[in-house]
Amino acid sequence: MDIEPSSKAEITERKIAKRIAEAGIRLRFDRVALRFLDGVKAAFDQTLPIDQSLAFTITAPIKLPAKTSAALQERLRQLPTQGLSTTINGNGIRARMVKNTRRNAPRVIGFVHNPENNADLLLDIAETCLSRK
Repeated sequence: MDIEPSSKAEITERKIAKRIAEAGIRLRFDRVALRFLDGVKAAFDQTLPIDQSLAFTITAPIKLPAKTSAALQERLRQLPTQGLSTTINGNGIRARMVKNTRRNAPRVIGFVHNPENNADLLLDIAETCLSRK
């Protein structure tokens, strides 16, 4: 049974996930991954301007999730305009600020993926779906 999304942001997130799946990229949705994503989203969801979104990726498995989350949140607070490409506790991290987003776009969207996947492709797909056309 499919659960109905409760907001327009969730609908947009599902659309992005569908496009990522169509590109042949499998995302991770295990308990650690979901808890990690929820923590980062909660830290930034209310602080971003209405027309901007933050998109980020992290490679799985997430090592030291609490420490990695804290370090990532600190780096995201100082996100350079060209984005972020780094490693934290052995996990590859990519992040971008998406400007001029749709009103119903999620403020923060994150993806946990296997190391062999192209994180930049994930961010490109997310950016295309989040941006106004």
